[in-house]
Amino acid sequence: MTDSMGTVYRDLKPFLALARKYRLRFGLGFLLSLVTLLSSVGLLSLSGWFITATAVAGLTVATAQVFNFFTPGAGVRGFSIVRTAGRYGERLVTHDATFRLLAGLRIWFFEKVEPLAPAGLKGFRHSELLNRLVADIDTLDGLYLRLISPLLLALSATLALTLLAFLFSIKIGWFLLLVLALTMVLLPVWFFRLGQAPGEKTVQAREVLRNQIMDYVAGQTELQVYGATNRYQQKVTDAEQVALEHEQQMTRVTALSVVVIALLTGFTLSGVVLFGLLDLAGTVPAGRLQGPVIVMLTLAALAAFEAITPLPAAFQMLGQIHSATKRLRDVTEQKPVVVFPDEATGPEACTGALSFNKVSFAYPQGEPVLKEFNLELKAGERVALVGPTGCGKSSLLQLVTRDWLCEGEIALDGQPITRFTEQRLRRAMAVMPQRVHIFSASVRDNLLLAIDPAIAGDITDGDLISVLKRVGLTHIAPEDELLGLWLGAAGQTLSGGEQRRFGIARVLLRLLDESCLLVLLDEPTEGLDPETESRIITLLNEAISGKTLLMVTHRPAALGLVQRTLSLG
Repeated sequence: MTDSMGTVYRDLKPFLALARKYRLRFGLGFLLSLVTLLSSVGLLSLSGWFITATAVAGLTVATAQVFNFFTPGAGVRGFSIVRTAGRYGERLVTHDATFRLLAGLRIWFFEKVEPLAPAGLKGFRHSELLNRLVADIDTLDGLYLRLISPLLLALSATLALTLLAFLFSIKIGWFLLLVLALTMVLLPVWFFRLGQAPGEKTVQAREVLRNQIMDYVAGQTELQVYGATNRYQQKVTDAEQVALEHEQQMTRVTALSVVVIALLTGFTLSGVVLFGLLDLAGTVPAGRLQGPVIVMLTLAALAAFEAITPLPAAFQMLGQIHSATKRLRDVTEQKPVVVFPDEATGPEACTGALSFNKVSFAYPQGEPVLKEFNLELKAGERVALVGPTGCGKSSLLQLVTRDWLCEGEIALDGQPITRFTEQRLRRAMAVMPQRVHIFSASVRDNLLLAIDPAIAGDITDGDLISVLKRVGLTHIAPEDELLGLWLGAAGQTLSGGEQRRFGIARVLLRLLDESCLLVLLDEPTEGLDPETESRIITLLNEAISGKTLLMVTHRPAALGLVQRTLSLG
């Protein structure tokens, strides 16, 4: 089912509004594009007139002596210089504005997605979200750079060319106005219709292909073990074939646009020449320099089509752009499952006492994980949760951090956690999840993520290195290069044990904040050898002195951190 142009405009309107922040840069880019276009038209038309007029003037000695060669020559050189400088400036400004806009769109998308995680994103695969964040937002560069700007330029070229033509010939002026107006109206609508369905299918097919490739690459070990490599490779091949078929449809539409523009250009130039000759034969005495004017208008029309040529290709891509915006809005227009109160309200934690009163929880379309769970931790008390996999231990920690909604009540210092603002709740606790995520950034940046902005100015590089020494991570690089070391995607330069210790380093940094009263640890010593585990337990035991601790563990040695143990399941 295809959408009307009005529907497409309404869907694109919010994304057009996001570009207002960069309107001055885009406006400057458009002005430079317009200067470049007018210089191209002026260069080609003036050159044609100059060459023709020079030839006509040279027919007699009298006309050759009075003909002004210098002014047109200077005009040609001037247009050439302005055209070159304008083209360079236009490329520089418009691409800079587009890259800034795409970066802004990614920040906007992340800000919309972050409150949804994890409950609101349960229906999306990680590869789907990544595809929207990268590929779909990249597709939007066509909206600003290849659609809006070319359309405005084409309108400007049409207006400038028709005004120039009316100065010399009413017939040519009306002819150009009629042809160019019909071209500006009919071509965009026609090629939008031709390209809408295959464009949307192309976006969808590319997403399927990316998902299949990511599954194939990420699961190489499992696929090799279970002998499923060929089957998944065939899925990739099939998805690639579907994507190629839709792209071939778009290519055929592009080829048609090239043919149509070529025919229109030839028709327009023939019309200018024809009406020019009729005008010359009917109203202008022989011997006048009207032939060069006809050449000038003909070449001006040819140069003006430089601005009209991109329109069919731009509007045939509108289907892909529209599909990308709909897919982005599928994510960003969701309402967060967990909503925090206003930043101006809410209590502050002061002791770290934690209680669970008849807490029940089940994942969407899943069996209940917790049923009327009750637990009370006094301020400074340490409790470990043990039990079989799947009994709800990690889920319980996620309920404390408000990743999910639950029935019953969880209270911090006697106040329901639903009354805490997000900033105050986050600042009151140090959390180490079961999976420690390492961002593709430096060691310094990954550590500073644990620091609350309120105390970030008090943390020095010396503090960061000191924490790394305490957890035994200074061996990964020389000390003068340690904080600047790039860790790579998902911490690929670190082993599993090193990643666990990196998570512990973040906890230690959080504990530098006096407002941090509650510590939540999920398998803090998993994957560590006994010697390292013993050292980390001693370190944590000292660091969490006076703090409330709720820990999930399967490791007997880690139980030395707690005062009592609670078995689930």
